[in-house]
Amino acid sequence: MTAGQPAMMASLIDESLTPNGGAALFTDTQWFDALLRFESGLANAQAACGLIPLSAAAAISHACANVELERSAFIERAQRTGALGIGLVDPLRTFLAQHAKDALPYLHWGTTTQDAVDTAHALLTKMALAALLQELTGLHTALCTLARTHAHTPILARSLLQPAQVTSFGLKCAQSAGAIQRSIKQLRALSEHALCVQLGGAVGNRATLGEQGQRVERALAAELGLTACGHSWHTQRDTWMRLAMEAAVCAGSLAKLAKDWSLMSQFEVGELTEAPRGRTSSAMPHKRNAVYCMQAVAQTQPVPGLAANLLSAMPQAHERAMGEWQAELSTWAPLWRHVYAAAAALRHSAEGLQVHTSRMQAHIDALYEVVFSEGCSDALAAITGSDAAQQAVERLAPQALNEHLPLSTLLVNWVQSHHGAEQAQAAAQALAMATDPARAVQASAACCVALLTDDLVYPVK
Repeated sequence: MTAGQPAMMASLIDESLTPNGGAALFTDTQWFDALLRFESGLANAQAACGLIPLSAAAAISHACANVELERSAFIERAQRTGALGIGLVDPLRTFLAQHAKDALPYLHWGTTTQDAVDTAHALLTKMALAALLQELTGLHTALCTLARTHAHTPILARSLLQPAQVTSFGLKCAQSAGAIQRSIKQLRALSEHALCVQLGGAVGNRATLGEQGQRVERALAAELGLTACGHSWHTQRDTWMRLAMEAAVCAGSLAKLAKDWSLMSQFEVGELTEAPRGRTSSAMPHKRNAVYCMQAVAQTQPVPGLAANLLSAMPQAHERAMGEWQAELSTWAPLWRHVYAAAAALRHSAEGLQVHTSRMQAHIDALYEVVFSEGCSDALAAITGSDAAQQAVERLAPQALNEHLPLSTLLVNWVQSHHGAEQAQAAAQALAMATDPARAVQASAACCVALLTDDLVYPVK
């Protein structure tokens, strides 16, 4: 089969926001190939079940391999008839009329154009899913490597974008790896049910195929490498939609990771930088823009709207949709392209990420131990009582920041002035432990190790 014209390229803007080396998904050529695979596979399946002559199946397969589908003519037929599949069937009929007239009655027999389009869409989605899973697996691997390397690396946790307590950079990476891992598992599980043959015939009851309908469906599924679900899903799109919604959820996890890393890459923060890639600014050559994170943010931005559009297309009237299914067709591919491109961008980012541990520690040090305020209150409670300890911490924390003095020093002085030198010595020992970043990071490191251990129990393959 030759498509007559090359596949339509993505727009200039879309291409610029996609990492180099990205896979081409849902192209015109891929659509033509998938539609023709359906027609050829259907004929072979029907012949294997004894419903049509083997010679007819061979002729139809030959036609599918050699017919030329010209893009503009294909679109014109679809526009004129309102049926995308007509643009496929008519050229095949013409080809068979010229080369194998006896096979004409068996072309597209017992099926409808939506069967061809839905099955082709499942084939293309299977390709898109494979490409996405490859990128997600690479990102997951890179995140696990970062998590293992930095399980004990202290970093400020931020709550409402403000300094909170000390966590570990490894835990942040392990948490993201866990989210990616869960999406990988869900996408694989859902795909087993969603990527299936559509073979319902005119109104979804396989009337023409009769008792042989399920045999043909199973044979066609085996021919195409899809699942046979045993029923028509022309206007019951729930299983199909769950797969897309999981891709959208995955995009949310990717967007969260891209946002965190882009914030950590700001010069004023300086905890992360992407690998050097040459000049990234036309006017300011000194800049180290986090280009991959930027691409991931841009790619995930449209996904919630696309997911909502897909959901809004689910109320498809009776046995054949009046516009909703057609709207679904135009929305489905962009969602998968965006999620794939975001995953690819973050995989590139993670594999070359530069982690500045000294900068992470400097941010902790610059807060003069106030991030350990909860630990300081607990450490003093046994010495001064919990209420007095908490009140002292609340009063002295702003002073520590204003005077650039460690909070523990101010607290020891307060204990000495109110409770004596012996109690102050005990307080100094307790506060030294409470304000030790290496000790503070232990809880996060343990969580990181636990997440990585869970990842080993349920590995991504």
